[in-house]
Amino acid sequence: MSVKSKPGFYLGSVAAIALATAMPALAQQAPAPSAPAAEGTLEEIIVTGFRASLANALQTKRNSNEIIESITAEDMGKFPDQNIAESLQRLSGVQIDRDNGQGTKVRIRGLDQNVTLLNDEIFLTGLEIFTLGEGQTRNNDSLEGVPSELLGGVDVYKSPNARLLEGGLGGTVNLKTRNPLALDQGYTIAGNVRGAKSSGADGGWKPLGALALGYNWDDKAAFIATLSYDKQNSQTDVLGGQNRGNWRFADRGDKATVTKNYYAPEYRYATDREQSRKRIGGSLAGAVQLSDSVEVSGEWFHSELDILTSEASVKFPFAIESPGLDTTKPYTIDENGVLINGTLIANSAEAISYVQNSKIDSDNFGLKLKYDGGGNFRGSLRGAYAKADLFSDSANNDVRYTQYSVPTADPTSPTGFSHKPANPAAPANYRFNYSNGNGTLPSMTLATTPDLYTNPAYGYFKSHWVFGDRADLENYSVRADGEYDPEFIPAGNVTLTGGYRYASRDVDYTRGRYLANLSGRGELDGTKFGQKWTPYGYFMDGAIGFKSCELPAGTPGIPNRCNNRFGNSAPVLTPFQTFTGSSGRVETINNFFSSGDMVGGKIQVQDRSQMKNGAEWIQSLYPTLPFAFYEEPLESFRVKESTHSGYLMADIGDPGEGYHINVGARLIHTNLTVYQNRATDPDPVYLGTDSWNGVLRDSETIANERSYTDILPSLNMVFDLDEGQKVRFAASRVVARQNLFDLGRGFRVDFTRNPTTNLFEATNGSAGNPDLDPFRASQFDLGYEYYFGSQGLVSAVGFWKEVDSFIGSETKPEFVMDQAGGRNTPIARPVNGEGGRIKGFELAAQYAFDFGAGFNVNYTFSDSKSPILNDFDKGLPIPGVAKHAFNGQVYYEYEGLEARVSYTWRNKSFAGNFGFSDGATTRTLGIWNRSYGQLDAQIGYQVTEQIGLTLEAVNLTKEDQSQYLQFGNLPFTYSSGSQRIMAGVRFKLGAE
Repeated sequence: MSVKSKPGFYLGSVAAIALATAMPALAQQAPAPSAPAAEGTLEEIIVTGFRASLANALQTKRNSNEIIESITAEDMGKFPDQNIAESLQRLSGVQIDRDNGQGTKVRIRGLDQNVTLLNDEIFLTGLEIFTLGEGQTRNNDSLEGVPSELLGGVDVYKSPNARLLEGGLGGTVNLKTRNPLALDQGYTIAGNVRGAKSSGADGGWKPLGALALGYNWDDKAAFIATLSYDKQNSQTDVLGGQNRGNWRFADRGDKATVTKNYYAPEYRYATDREQSRKRIGGSLAGAVQLSDSVEVSGEWFHSELDILTSEASVKFPFAIESPGLDTTKPYTIDENGVLINGTLIANSAEAISYVQNSKIDSDNFGLKLKYDGGGNFRGSLRGAYAKADLFSDSANNDVRYTQYSVPTADPTSPTGFSHKPANPAAPANYRFNYSNGNGTLPSMTLATTPDLYTNPAYGYFKSHWVFGDRADLENYSVRADGEYDPEFIPAGNVTLTGGYRYASRDVDYTRGRYLANLSGRGELDGTKFGQKWTPYGYFMDGAIGFKSCELPAGTPGIPNRCNNRFGNSAPVLTPFQTFTGSSGRVETINNFFSSGDMVGGKIQVQDRSQMKNGAEWIQSLYPTLPFAFYEEPLESFRVKESTHSGYLMADIGDPGEGYHINVGARLIHTNLTVYQNRATDPDPVYLGTDSWNGVLRDSETIANERSYTDILPSLNMVFDLDEGQKVRFAASRVVARQNLFDLGRGFRVDFTRNPTTNLFEATNGSAGNPDLDPFRASQFDLGYEYYFGSQGLVSAVGFWKEVDSFIGSETKPEFVMDQAGGRNTPIARPVNGEGGRIKGFELAAQYAFDFGAGFNVNYTFSDSKSPILNDFDKGLPIPGVAKHAFNGQVYYEYEGLEARVSYTWRNKSFAGNFGFSDGATTRTLGIWNRSYGQLDAQIGYQVTEQIGLTLEAVNLTKEDQSQYLQFGNLPFTYSSGSQRIMAGVRFKLGAE
């Protein structure tokens, strides 16, 4: 039996080892762990081992007045982790989302509405509004651009105090840089040099490494400079069906012959995705002790992330470009309307080459003045500035393997032209066999024309287009904090703390299209004839004739007196290029979609390596047409936010009395302005021949201004039952900012060409909502911790969170004008919901044995409910919250040998709703993430005190990720898993 098919095997194995070793550990009684080394020091990442790093993190948790999880630099430096998100998934109550083999978004108790800080201030990565693909798959708030080597540690706060910045519904992730004054005196040099290779990816081993330089002048002044480099290639097989959302159930093409309704996507996309990431990170931190009581420190954190995504996707039509099932062949539809198997008739065979080239830069600066004269008062002044930029262009090309008609010279036509196939040797249609398999990854194989995707005589380069994303993000803040120990309160060891902070956030996002000026080809300007279009084009498709053909007969300048742009128009875009005539554009993929059975495993497509610079590529194809980038106003937005916040809190407790109480409140006044664009006219003019073939020309910007005030009380109490036992209680109000796209994005509509009428019709769309409220919640935690033996801990925490301003999604039909006269179209909008709830508990245990072995395990149960509903369910879980999650590690360290195995798992979770228009009916189904587990490992050997060898593996068993649509056997998306191997050398040198 395949072990890979049994995720529970790994969970059981790690848990069994942990529980077996925990029994004698619980019986041991040893002194409590010693005090940790200075937090965030450079020595932690190189000198001390993984075992000592866990001790530091455990001591941080034990000494904290809040409910907190912590990880130190040793963890991140020696885990097989590619970024901060990967490192954090080991912590109790923390899970991560993954994409293309990378850990991306952090979830705390299942929630992703969290805030990321750098040294207690807002942190920008540049990925806050990163999107992938024309369907705008969002990867916002991803931490994949943060190199773990540049940090000294990370704290995850699950219960806030009044001093902590607001913004986290699930919690707060605080990234901490290394403290220069904590270095040993003299110089320190440390780093690593490694090579990495991902399974299935081209290019072999890629370099990665990190270097840290530091110097401490007698604890009076010090600096640390770090640099990291990481380059990797990955290959992923991806199955999708959600791109345009134009599914069918009852209103299918075969509804007359197939009386049992079934779910039919417009297309299923089988994709070969190759991605190259290059990440450069650097930091510079300095500190000067001006006097015994005054310290000045500052830091600069820089990150550059280049992502090149290249996709080749075969499109299998089920709805629009297909009349449906071939009823002469057997087929099976189950009781839920899921197609199990059958043979489908396809009117078109196409593949798309897609290349997105993105560059993301971010800089975060901080400056702090700290005063501590040893008296009753302590204070600090701090300023922070952050800036991030995103620049991305995406090039696209559809190729056609069945016949595709373009304007062709025809002496029998009154205009001299008619539409005839540019690739006459190609078949007119084809059939493919569909098998649902296990409901995770279906197979789609050719039933006719076995050389359909490999015969050059069939291939025609059909459509070409390029779009782009631009984003500028800027944050700055100033704050003052003070602490005072009042003498007039003789008992209780009371400290009063207060502060004020002003912050500003500015996010400017632009989505645009590269348009060609067609006037040089003879296209007219429709506005001169009372029309709403202009001589520009977005889709460079040879089948699209002159828009001027639609002008009234007799209008001066109509080319060849045509009256049908898709029938008797002269060609606008030439030359027409085929695979045989332009063989230099052809790329052959010999191992296409090796994860499953798709089209025989070999296809020919547009060469993706030629599309890395989209603007240059499309200009080279049409050298006489001038192309330029034009903003699409409806999909662009700007958000400006300013906040004034103040807090006051008291810490009460004498260490000798075994208790500590932190109580306070934070007040935040927010001024929010969302700038959206809208058409100045109900029937607007487009910079293009059609709404789908250009951008809105005449728009106006609307400023939606709002102000609101939040008061966030917090209470954290810790009671020591004895030397090793603690009870914690926390209660607080929390608030999290709205998603930027949910606030700002305009009215976006997808259009699909009707093959019968040749008219582009609206299929679905989305829009933002500037009136969204922030996420707000009241939360409560009650925990028990038992510390024992050598780094021993058993803990349990129960949590309850009432979300009173949950943001959901609502899909309703709205009338949208299109080329065919308009129709009711399902439009998804975020809305203020009625509220939700999440409750559950966390269990954790860890221990380090004297003989070098150790373990740490944790389990999280999260039960959630939201106001989201669909056609089948109501009160659905909060999106992304898995009911069960488990993390486990076992490790061994002895005489320079280091080895460990880590396993993370979470079960299925609700991902949101999917809506589509089925004739006059709008249908809504739930999307569910399937359970996922991952096994990682590392082995190393410390050759000398200065040099160590490491071998690391991520996702050893190449686990896949997938989603289903409402029913467990209705596939929605699939991503193959890849394994990454890293091997190299670590080193550290320092002054004697």
